[in-house]
Amino acid sequence: MTEKFEAGRRKFLKATALAGAGLTIDIALPAKAAQKKPITPAEFKRRVRGPILSSPTPYTADFKIDHQALRNMIKGALDAGVRVFTLTAGNSQYYALSDEEIKQLTRTTVEAVGGRGITIAATGPWWTGRAVEHARFAQSVGADAIQVMPGVNGDDDAQFEHFKAVAASTDLGIVIHGSPSLNLIERLITIDSVVAMKEEFTYDFTLQVYRKFGDRLNIYAGGTKARFMVYQPYGMQAYYSVFASFAPQIAMRFWGAVEKNDLNEARKIILQYDLPFFERFSHPFWRATLEYFGVAKRYMRPPERSFTDQQIQELKGFYDSMGLSPKRR
Repeated sequence: MTEKFEAGRRKFLKATALAGAGLTIDIALPAKAAQKKPITPAEFKRRVRGPILSSPTPYTADFKIDHQALRNMIKGALDAGVRVFTLTAGNSQYYALSDEEIKQLTRTTVEAVGGRGITIAATGPWWTGRAVEHARFAQSVGADAIQVMPGVNGDDDAQFEHFKAVAASTDLGIVIHGSPSLNLIERLITIDSVVAMKEEFTYDFTLQVYRKFGDRLNIYAGGTKARFMVYQPYGMQAYYSVFASFAPQIAMRFWGAVEKNDLNEARKIILQYDLPFFERFSHPFWRATLEYFGVAKRYMRPPERSFTDQQIQELKGFYDSMGLSPKRR
């Protein structure tokens, strides 16, 4: 082992002091670290625009992760013009995944996106050491940012130290996830790499966030097109898009209307597509939709129930009523 290699290894494995916890964490380098230099947090903040594909984890019939289906999903979105991709503890179903599976999903997502867009990795509601380790892993495989969820049960002081430790462990831009208090957000923005925030709050709270931090943070919607439209006048530039996963042309048609300030067209798209979809929304329904559109299979890991053959057949009438039909891949 050369001295140069050993010095680099020691640098990567250096302990991150977890303030307030009195712990030191050594992190092993992945087998094949990506050589890509991360974009700066400022560049990441600038590039988060338009529909964001928040991909659900697809499974095979024997409940293994279907990495090819994930690649299909990402390619379809990229070909349509989607340029931002994210993992997230909810839609990616971290609760049903092992740590190694989450890493595999992260690697596959980064590789599938390639240089055609940006990828946001994500932590779960983990203890600080695990969040630090995952942030380092995400950077090593080429992610462009990391969405950080607060750990469970910590007060504002502890959560600030949690984010501070993650920020110290990586060069990636950081997205705030969860439900932090306004006081905590005010402290978090003292960390230079904290540049964005996933919005999923009450309207009154979100408007307060915009009033106080709208210039400092790129705040994007974690929900529907209608939710995005509420905040678009205040500066919102991006939103999670379910349609990007199976009918990305709808996501891009909506975004085109937004960029042209064609509110009538945006309204039509919301009423024709989003409203009926979210009236029926569940994760099994979403996975069944992916199968109907030829992107992935319907399967959910038990005890969650997958759609039956009969339920899959019934989707045809529903999507016919919306004027959508599958283009098999």
